[in-house]
Amino acid sequence: MGTFVGRPQGSPLREKGIFNMDAEKAVLLNRLNRLIIGRPLLVTPLLSLFLLFNYDAVKNTLDLTIFFFLIGATWCLTFLYIFSIQWIRNYNGFAALQLVCDLFLITLLTGITGTVESPFSILYIVTIVSSALFFYQKGGIIVATAATGLLGMIAFAQTTVPLGGEVPPDHLTPFFSQNKELFYRLFLHAIAFYSTGTVIGQFFYKMHEKERGLSKLRVLHEDIIKSIPSGVLTTDTHGTITFFNFAASQIIGVSSREAIGAIWWDLFSWEEIRRQYQTLTLSGIPQHFEGHVMKKEGRWGMSPAKGATSARGAAPTDRYLSVTISSLRNDQGEITGVIGIFQDLTHVKQLEEEMDQKRRLATIGEMAAGMAHEIRNPLASISGSIQLLKNELSLTGDHRQLMEIALHEADRLNNIITEFILYARPMTPRRRWTVLADLLSESLELLKNSKEMSDKINIQLKLLKVPIRIFIDPDQIKQVFWNLAINAFQAMPKGGTLTITVDRVASLGEQDHLSDHRVEICFCDTGGGIQKEDLSRIFYPFFTTKSSGSGLGLAIVQRIIEQHAGSIEVESTPQGTSFRVFLPEGEQVAD
Repeated sequence: MGTFVGRPQGSPLREKGIFNMDAEKAVLLNRLNRLIIGRPLLVTPLLSLFLLFNYDAVKNTLDLTIFFFLIGATWCLTFLYIFSIQWIRNYNGFAALQLVCDLFLITLLTGITGTVESPFSILYIVTIVSSALFFYQKGGIIVATAATGLLGMIAFAQTTVPLGGEVPPDHLTPFFSQNKELFYRLFLHAIAFYSTGTVIGQFFYKMHEKERGLSKLRVLHEDIIKSIPSGVLTTDTHGTITFFNFAASQIIGVSSREAIGAIWWDLFSWEEIRRQYQTLTLSGIPQHFEGHVMKKEGRWGMSPAKGATSARGAAPTDRYLSVTISSLRNDQGEITGVIGIFQDLTHVKQLEEEMDQKRRLATIGEMAAGMAHEIRNPLASISGSIQLLKNELSLTGDHRQLMEIALHEADRLNNIITEFILYARPMTPRRRWTVLADLLSESLELLKNSKEMSDKINIQLKLLKVPIRIFIDPDQIKQVFWNLAINAFQAMPKGGTLTITVDRVASLGEQDHLSDHRVEICFCDTGGGIQKEDLSRIFYPFFTTKSSGSGLGLAIVQRIIEQHAGSIEVESTPQGTSFRVFLPEGEQVAD
């Protein structure tokens, strides 16, 4: 029969999926909740108190029955509304139906308790306010008109047709002449009804327009914050996170629900944040800092196996963040916490490293041209002279051994220079369509005759059932396979297994200029693995952990793969190392 109209403090009738509804429907649903819950909470105490203090006035059996009927009807309707609301889609129509039922019950209650003198006639005003809450000024006036008419009908009926009596022949005369006070009270009720409907309806309409403006502003604010590619968070003065936007969740891999309430520097596992907080507190000057943040196992997405490390310029368990923190102030200018804005610069740092590497390669290329003339020609002369002396001189013992060492080292130096020039100035790939399985088979036949191959090493080749054809330079890619396999053999001096697998994987994305699908060729050995501190440097020219070798093998591999618009990744554990080569299936050309 009406309800409270205060601001909602939550409701047990929240429909599933409310957060997927638009703002207007969410507001209407909240109002319906208040209407349904407020009705029995208002009517039951009023009727109970009236019966308690005015029992003699309603001791008539019929009146008591009607009172209990009204209380029961109110609760029955409440449960019916609760049960029905989950299937209702027209909230305004549902509210109008409830208001009509309320008017009927209020009219019945007012009729048995004294017409306009009834204390329950005030419930008409509550219903008018409720209608204004849904339909604003128009709804308030319509319900005020209905309430005035219903109250007038009750007054007219009770004045002209007394209960249990006969209708007097001049029954219309007493209503206007002998019941002037009743007519005056009815007139005052009408003024109150229309005034309430007009004023409250206008008030609710203005409040609704203001809420709509605030809602649009809030949505705009949320859209802006969500669309910012930078992570944004706020904390209180103790570092407890109070806000965490969508970009922050994407960068860190932690949902806002997990982040809110956590201490910032504990969540990031970054003690530098605490120190910068202290500096900001003391100086009040915004602070900017950068650094690596380690992921926590099982928290920031998929983590490699225990003890595993990987490299494609940097370990994937790292995030390189740029962070700016400043004071967060309220409307009065008081500091209430800290706002932090951070960006993931991991990819930028990788690009910078790649650019540095390309600049180094350009420098090396310029050096290689001079070195080819300045070293290789004299070296050929020295090697030829030593060979001529060896053939003409009859050397024995230590002298002959020294001659062999000189020739061997000259050949080794010539191989290093050859690899160096190949790395610094690689030949342009001569691409043609090649069956990958045939190329791998040819490479394995050559590997079986290499000096690094032993009977203790087992090679397993796992191919797809459907043959794969790729557009490559077969000679250069065969060089890649050779270098990776030799590297695996050298990592297993006591024997082991080299597993070579072929698979199709999804593209890395348009930014990598790859086709829709890529081919993955994985060389996985069971050697001792690569040290974590060496992993990010294994593709550097002349970097090697072996006592022999030029340190150019993997650098050449990376260079050839890049020329084929591909990529290479490494994962290593103490139980072995996996090199994954990714090549496009289409006719891609590296930039």
